[in-house]
Amino acid sequence: MAETEPQEKRKKQAVISDFVYSTKFQKLFSEHWHNRTDLKTNNLEIISKPFRVCRISNFICNEELMDEIKNELLDVRIRRNCIDLYQFEQTEDLVSIDREILNLLYMTFQTDLTGWMECNTKIRLSKKISMASSCYYDTDYLLCHDDNMGDRKIAFVLYLSKDWTEDDGGALDLFDTDENNLPRNVVKSLIPEYNSLVFFEVLENSYHQVAEITSPDKSRWSINGWFHGPLRPRVWRPRTEILSNYIDPVPERVDLDYWVSECYLFPKIIKQIQQDVETSSYTFLSHYLKDEIYEILQTDVASEAIVWKKVGPADIRNYEVADEETLPDLLKQFYNMFKSISMFQLLKDYTELDLVVSKDEITKPRMQIELQRWTSGSYTLICDKLLDDEPYTYINDECYSNIYSSETEEVQENASNNSNDDDNKNNTISECDTPVSTTEQKELDENDLLTIVQSKCARTVSKNLLMSSPLKLKSSSPQKPRYRDTDESDVSDIADYLSDPDCSDLEEGPGVLDVIIQFNTSHLSDDHTIDYVNPKEQDGVLIQVPSKDNHLCLVFKNVTVTRLHKYVNHYCTDYFYNLICTYYED
Repeated sequence: MAETEPQEKRKKQAVISDFVYSTKFQKLFSEHWHNRTDLKTNNLEIISKPFRVCRISNFICNEELMDEIKNELLDVRIRRNCIDLYQFEQTEDLVSIDREILNLLYMTFQTDLTGWMECNTKIRLSKKISMASSCYYDTDYLLCHDDNMGDRKIAFVLYLSKDWTEDDGGALDLFDTDENNLPRNVVKSLIPEYNSLVFFEVLENSYHQVAEITSPDKSRWSINGWFHGPLRPRVWRPRTEILSNYIDPVPERVDLDYWVSECYLFPKIIKQIQQDVETSSYTFLSHYLKDEIYEILQTDVASEAIVWKKVGPADIRNYEVADEETLPDLLKQFYNMFKSISMFQLLKDYTELDLVVSKDEITKPRMQIELQRWTSGSYTLICDKLLDDEPYTYINDECYSNIYSSETEEVQENASNNSNDDDNKNNTISECDTPVSTTEQKELDENDLLTIVQSKCARTVSKNLLMSSPLKLKSSSPQKPRYRDTDESDVSDIADYLSDPDCSDLEEGPGVLDVIIQFNTSHLSDDHTIDYVNPKEQDGVLIQVPSKDNHLCLVFKNVTVTRLHKYVNHYCTDYFYNLICTYYED
C-alpha cells in the first residue's frame, strides 16, 4: 500500500512520527479528548483541567530532522520583543522563510496535521496556519493571556531545547478561573519537553503563560503558532473593576508636621511644588518624610503581623496588598494620614486640584489607597479604563494588556517600552542630604528655604505630555487603534498579541493625582521603575518613576493614562513596598 502512495504525501508524513497516524493512537486520543479524562502514556498525555491540553512526545520522526530544523532556524533573522506582556525573541512567520526543511515542516502542519486535528478534535479548521520560532533567554517571559483572538482555533508549540528541567523555568503554566471566568492561579505546569508537541483549543478560559526563564546558561527554543478556522461570535462579559474602596476625606485633621519634613510645608516651597506640577505634571521630592519616622515605617512594613492578600486577575496584575486592620500602630496612623482632610488640603495646595469642597462647590473629592508588597514574579499589565464614575472599570470583558500590534516588524520594533531610550529618560536626579528638621528652620528666610528645597527635590520628568496645566488636560493625537479581532499571522509561543480597542470616543475626564512613596528599594536595579503610559501611542511611556526610598512622587494625569509596574524578575530576592494613593476631583 505504501508503495502506491504519492511521493509528496510520503515525504510530508516522514516529518511526523508514524505512531501519530496509527488508528490505535488516534482512537486513544479521541476517547480521552472528547470524554475530558486525563491520560498519560509514553507518547501521549491528555490534561482535562483547567482546560483540555494535549502533549505528544517524540513528535518529529527522527533526531536528524530535529537537528536540520534547528540548524535552519539559526540562519533566520530574529527580533527582540519587549512590552508589558512579554519579553523574548521571535522570527517572522515561517511561511515567508525560504528554507527547505522549514518549508517542509510548514506544509506538513498546514495539510496533514491540520487534517489530523480537524478529524480527531472535531474542531472546524481552515488551511490557514500561523507559525514562527521563539527563543526565551534568562529573565524572558510571557505573562497570563488566553490567545482568544480572531479566528484562532488551536494553539500549538513544538519544543526544540534539549535537557530542559524545572529549575530552568520557562514552563507552560495553565491557570484556573474564578466564578467570573477570570484567571486566578497556576494549577498545572508543563516543562518544555524536547521534541514534544503541545496543543489546546483556544477558548475564553484558555489562560496560560510562559514562566520566566531562570537559567543564565540555557535558551528555550520552540516553533509555535495557531491553526485557524471559521470565526465564531465572541461573547463579551463585563469585568468587575479592580479597585472599589473609594474613600471620602476623613474630616479629622492630623498634624502633618509630625510626619513631613518641615521644608515641604512652607508656603513658598508649596508654591514651587505647584509650579513644578503645573509645568511637568510630575514632581519627585526627596526625604519627604522625617528620617526618624521613615526608618520606623520601613521596619513596620516588613512586620510579620501584617496579613497580605494576593490580588488579580492574573491577566491584569499580580502582587500583594496589606490588610489595613493588621498594620502596626504607627504604620496604620501613617496610612490613615493620606485619608485625612489635612492631606487632601495639602495636595490641593501642591496641585490646585479641587480636593477640598467649599460651600459653593459641588465637587466630591475621594481617594483610593493600597499598601503593596512586591517581589520576584509581581507585575501589572496595561489595561483600558472607562471614563465614568468607576475609573477602573474595564471595556467589555477584556483588558487589552498588549497595547501594540505585532502585524509588522516595524510595529514590533516600535512597540518596546524604550526604557533605555535616552529621549525617554531625560532624567536628572540629584541626590540630597537630609533636610533640616530643627525648629530653627522655621526662622530661616523662605527664599533661602526655596533654594534649599530646589536642590533637594529630585525630579525625573521624561515627557510633559500628561497635561499642560493642572486644570486643563493636554489633548493628544493618538494613532488610530488596531482592533482586537484582526489577525495578520502574528505569532508567538502560544502568545496573545492583542491590539487596542477603539478608545476614540472616550472623553478626558477630571484630573487624577497619584501619590507614591516607596520602601526597601535599595536592592533594586535602575530598571525597576513605575511607568506612566499612554496606551493610545506606540511610544507611550510618558514618565518613569525610579525606585527611591523616602521620596514622595506626585503624578498628575487624566484617567486615560495607565500606571504600569513591569514584571519583576527572579534576580529580585527580597520584598519592596509601594504605598500608592489615587485622588479624584469628582
